[in-house]
Amino acid sequence: MKINCACGAIIVDQSDKLPHKAHIIGDKDYLDFLDSIDAAIEDTSADKARVAMQIRRAETSRLAWECSTCGRLYLNDANNKLVAYLPENRQANRIFDRPRNSRKD
Repeated sequence: MKINCACGAIIVDQSDKLPHKAHIIGDKDYLDFLDSIDAAIEDTSADKARVAMQIRRAETSRLAWECSTCGRLYLNDANNKLVAYLPENRQANRIFDRPRNSRKD
């Protein structure tokens, strides 16, 4: 997929783990998602594989992309149409590319 940004840049979505792409979950959906995980953990009689697949198919997130040139965010709305937001500083802020915590297990 390619998004033609209003600034003229092209946002490319053709692989996984992109630093400019995110899955956005609204607060209500996130809390429902956590409740479904809790229910799956607490249900000792459930088939864990089946429950895990139900959670994966919950479709709780929408996609979002950040233009690496102007910082404009493109988000899918409820009708799967792109809506754009331009940050006040009009620059890429890499808001989806946060560093992972280094774990020492």
